[in-house]
Amino acid sequence: MLQALVDRFVQWCYYSKDYAFIRDTPYGVPLVQSLHLTGITLLLGITVVLNLRLLGLGFKRLPLPFLAEQLWPWAKAGMAVTIVSGILVFLPDPTRYAHSGPFRLKMALLCLALLYQFTIFRKAIGTDPELRPRLRNSVLGCVSLLLWFGVGWSGRAIAFFQ
Repeated sequence: MLQALVDRFVQWCYYSKDYAFIRDTPYGVPLVQSLHLTGITLLLGITVVLNLRLLGLGFKRLPLPFLAEQLWPWAKAGMAVTIVSGILVFLPDPTRYAHSGPFRLKMALLCLALLYQFTIFRKAIGTDPELRPRLRNSVLGCVSLLLWFGVGWSGRAIAFFQ
């Protein structure tokens, strides 16, 4: 049942005239992929900065809640650009992505990373890390980094594995 719905959605995406401009022009996909990489860079860069501060490895002069307050809107903007452009990358060639193991792994990791980012991680960066045991901060930061880098690595693997 679910596979049939996915297959119908994939066919609709592929034959949709709304996305022909991306699929059928020589610059459509590269332009959208460039936007996707820009969003990823913004999101991942900010995530690394916040995690370094959480781990006590940098930016020690800035309180983590202050740093998070300044950077969080930029992280959300990067996330929005990444998700919207990711959908636009997917739509012109949905069959390739729907049957790709690395793509499915990327989507699972993305869901986990978003859930973690907007719950546990957001709460952690909103408070002073010195109020928690160092081991807990280390686990919080490492889980965040593993999830986000896992999304990126599995996304990169799409080009090499089917």
